[in-house]
Amino acid sequence: MNDNLKLNIADIFFLFITKERALIFKHNLPYRHFLTDGKADSRPEVILRFQYGLYSHQNKNKRILFDAQPNWRLYYSNKKYILEGRDRTMVLTSDFTSGEIYIVKNRDDFPFAYPLDEILMINLLGRKRGILMHACGVRNRNGRVILFAGSSDAGKSTMANLWKSKRAVTVLNDDRIIVRKKKACFWAYGTPWYGDVKVCSPEKAPLEKVFFLKHSKNNTIRKTIPIEATSRLITCCFPTFWDKKGMEFTLSFCAELAQNVPCYELGFIPDKSIIEFLKGVF
Repeated sequence: MNDNLKLNIADIFFLFITKERALIFKHNLPYRHFLTDGKADSRPEVILRFQYGLYSHQNKNKRILFDAQPNWRLYYSNKKYILEGRDRTMVLTSDFTSGEIYIVKNRDDFPFAYPLDEILMINLLGRKRGILMHACGVRNRNGRVILFAGSSDAGKSTMANLWKSKRAVTVLNDDRIIVRKKKACFWAYGTPWYGDVKVCSPEKAPLEKVFFLKHSKNNTIRKTIPIEATSRLITCCFPTFWDKKGMEFTLSFCAELAQNVPCYELGFIPDKSIIEFLKGVF
């Protein structure tokens, strides 16, 4: 009998089918927080089958779309996308909603693992679903999310550490946040892909503000105009460089987000003084 499991990441439901043992999902952090019980309102949007063994592909006409070796490579062949990692391969349909995962090493390995899990999600979001951002997401007392966005070393981990112990405040993730638009409202979602602070949550909430982080000698705040905010949002997200339509969607999504959600540049001192400085926001 198959040992099937479902995950819910940003309201995208994944069904994993296998004839092998899949109980490792239930013991794998952080994915176990994203398990769902499979009710009628969570019908799978993505169905993946996984098995242990080497994927054999003999077609020499494969077209390499993106090469980030030794970590991963994406190529297209026979109307399918092939996503190769160090010890596993995903073979996916052209819309990325169905496929197989081949694992070549330890039979106890977690099948849905970095970096292929994130790359699959980036491709799914690029099909008019949303964006994945370099951001720390914090839900405030009003039940809305404030994003602290920036590249590595911008201060996302610092912000997560400062806010995670505060009452009535929830850190959704310290490094990766998904943003989607639902019924004219932008929503922020926690993801399983945390950073140094290792904090994540499957929760979601409406997006209230975006702060672009920079270290400073003083705590300062400056509102950005939409054209600047759009540019900075693009640099903080994970676009599908290999997919023209996906890139066009991402650019359009960031522009719309910048027009509808207030965005600011936040210069901050990396200590508790920033908490008091942002007191009115939280």
